[in-house]
Amino acid sequence: MGERKGQNFYYPPDFNYKTHKNLNNYHGTHALRERASKIKEGILVIRFEMPFNVWCLGCNNHVGMGVRYNAEKKKIGMYYTTPLYEFRMKCHLCDNYFVIRTDPKNFDYEMVEGLRRQDKRFDPSDIDNLGAVDRTFQQKLAGDAMFKAEHQTDDKKKAGDEEHQIEKLIRIKQRDKSSYDANCELRRQFRYQKRALNEQRAADNDLKQRLSLNIDLMPSTSEDHVMAQRMLRLKNVKSHDEHREEERREIESAPIFGAKRKGLPINLKPKESRDKSFDLGGIVRKKTKREEDSTKEVTETNTESASELTLIDGNITKETTVVGTTSENEITVRNDENPKPTQSGTSSSIGLVDYDDSD
Repeated sequence: MGERKGQNFYYPPDFNYKTHKNLNNYHGTHALRERASKIKEGILVIRFEMPFNVWCLGCNNHVGMGVRYNAEKKKIGMYYTTPLYEFRMKCHLCDNYFVIRTDPKNFDYEMVEGLRRQDKRFDPSDIDNLGAVDRTFQQKLAGDAMFKAEHQTDDKKKAGDEEHQIEKLIRIKQRDKSSYDANCELRRQFRYQKRALNEQRAADNDLKQRLSLNIDLMPSTSEDHVMAQRMLRLKNVKSHDEHREEERREIESAPIFGAKRKGLPINLKPKESRDKSFDLGGIVRKKTKREEDSTKEVTETNTESASELTLIDGNITKETTVVGTTSENEITVRNDENPKPTQSGTSSSIGLVDYDDSD
C-alpha cells in the first residue's frame, strides 16, 4: 500500500500546492519508494538478469545465465545518441561486487570488475553472418575507390564459393512459399502418425487384456521378430517321452485282424508297453494259428497213399488207394512185385495184421 501514497486522493489541510507541488513532496517520498533512494545521484535500483555464464573472481563460483540481481543502474555516457549504462550488483555467494557496462558499438556487454566471462563467443564471419557495422570501414569504402574495387573482388569470390548455399536457401524458400500446402502436408503426416499410434495402442491393450498384464509394452525390435520365428519353428517339436507315449497309443489302438502293425522300438519291451495286462489279441492269434495247423495236417493225411497187401491167385498184390481232396472217386493202382512162393497145396489169405490164436 506504500506505493499508493503518491496517488492518494486525500489532501491534508496544510497541503500547499505552491510549496509541495504534489503529495510525494508533501510526504517526502518517491513514487518508486526504496528503489529511488539514490535517485539524486542518478542511481536507480532495477532487476538485472545475467546475460551469459560468468565466473565470480571473489569466490571462483560459476554464475549461470539468467540469474537475477538487484542492480544499481547508472548512466555513464553516450555512444553517439545511445546512452551507456553501468550496472553494479552484489554476488549472492560472497561479498564481491560485479560491474557490467553496455557496449552498443559491438552489441555486447563489457565485464568491468569482479567477474570473468565464460568464453563461448565466436566470430560472426565464421558462420557467414554479418558482424557489427564498423563506421571506419564504411567511410573508407565510400572514400577510397581502390579499396572499394578490392572489396568488390573479394565479395564476388566469396559469392562464387557460397553459390550452392544460396541455391539451397532459394529452394527452401520456394518450398515454403505456399503456407497452405505446407500446412496440408504437415497435417497429413500428423494424421498418419496418429493413426499408427492408435493402432499400436489398441494392439497393446488387447494383448495386455488377454495376458492380464499391468505394465507398459515396449515397441518391438528386430531381435523380437527373430525370436518369435524360432519359437514358431519349434512349436510342433515333441520330446522323447511324448514320442514314446504316441507310439504306445498307436500300438494299443491298432486293429487285431487288420494290417501288419508297426514293430515295437528296440528299447520298448512288449510287457512294458502293455504294463503286464491281459493280452486278448495274442490269445486270439495263437488260437487261429492252431486251427490253421490242424487243417493243414488233415489235408496232408488225406493226400497220402494208403497201401493194402492182398493175396490173389497165389501172388502178393499191393493195392494203393489215393483219395483226392476235390473228388470222392478212388483210384486203385496194382503193382506186381516179386511174389513169394507159398506152401504147395495150401491156399490161405494173409491179412495186414497177424493175430494170435487167442484173439
